[in-house]
Amino acid sequence: MLGLKLDHATIRTTRLEETLAFYQEYLGLSAGWRPSLGSGGAWLYAQGSDYPQLHVIETKTDLGRGGMIDHIAFRGVGLVDYLDKLRSGGQPFKADRIPETPYTQVLVSDPNGIILETNFEEQIDDALLQSDLVLERLAR
Repeated sequence: MLGLKLDHATIRTTRLEETLAFYQEYLGLSAGWRPSLGSGGAWLYAQGSDYPQLHVIETKTDLGRGGMIDHIAFRGVGLVDYLDKLRSGGQPFKADRIPETPYTQVLVSDPNGIILETNFEEQIDDALLQSDLVLERLAR
């Protein structure tokens, strides 16, 4: 299918406020318009976007660490600032250059155990990719 692209990802959570705070803090997503769907939740929008990239649905049943979702991936800009934000927030991460590409990949775990992958078309000094905190669950 031509022109196919990912529209959004959906996360189910029993920890709505913590989940919204995580994505707002580390990706800058903001809650915006959401239709009355008969359940709690939020639609999160990237700055300047007219559609929600992440749907968060509040549920009473915890499906365990990440449920059946392994990871969600985004593209970002501002790798050094992002790593600084993770460090200052005490957020464990794993950062690596992706071989044979211009990309650096950063993995963090959200409050639901879902791995958030953010890829940056930036290369920085390897020393800046190191984290003192250990990411418990990896996407691979």
